[in-house]
Amino acid sequence: MCSNEKIFCPDMKRSMLFLVSILVGAASVSGQDADMLLAKVKSKLQQVKDYKADARLETEVSFMNIPDARVKVYFRHPDQFRIVKENGVSILPKGGPSVSLNSLLSGKEFVAVPGGYVTLGNRKLAILKLLPVTENNEVVLTTLLVEESSGLVFRSTTTTRESGTFETNLEYGKYAKWGLPEKVVFIFNANSFKLPKAVTMEYEGSKKAAAQKPAGDGKGKISLFYSAYDINKGISF
Repeated sequence: MCSNEKIFCPDMKRSMLFLVSILVGAASVSGQDADMLLAKVKSKLQQVKDYKADARLETEVSFMNIPDARVKVYFRHPDQFRIVKENGVSILPKGGPSVSLNSLLSGKEFVAVPGGYVTLGNRKLAILKLLPVTENNEVVLTTLLVEESSGLVFRSTTTTRESGTFETNLEYGKYAKWGLPEKVVFIFNANSFKLPKAVTMEYEGSKKAAAQKPAGDGKGKISLFYSAYDINKGISF
């Protein structure tokens, strides 16, 4: 033992260096795990070059009366995504926030930062925080809750420069091997998210209703219930 308490003895120095090396190594491995998990998520999604799907759409916006609708959903790699009603009206604005995880992640590079774990329902999910590599990207930060064993994303939260923060919750069924959900719930700030003019004009009292302030917490919700996908058959926009 050292007689002077203010001086570290060699054994203590070696112990501290060993501890620091373990902590640094653990952080490095954790970062590598985050990169590997993101690669697993993207690899699953990259199986899908395009799809066309039938779905039921439910829209809940406090200041608009929008009935449920049967829709066609289209995706083409890397990030083209559309929801179209039977009458040909597009539901989501071109270039706006997307309820499609494929559109959000495909063809884009991120720095993956591990954020520990969280329990959602009965699942233990890894937290991945994604920082876009490209400067001046519309997306500032995306946080994914991922099941490590399957590479499936059950929740994504995205913060953007112009459209605020929105959350997407996903549930899976028979198309899980493609990373495609059977249900998507997209939660957004109704003050920031701008629906297409064609949609706002279609429903009764749109001018009067659109001028009203959203009630409650000001959140809107779009739910998609998928019934069937045609995958990698080729589509045109």
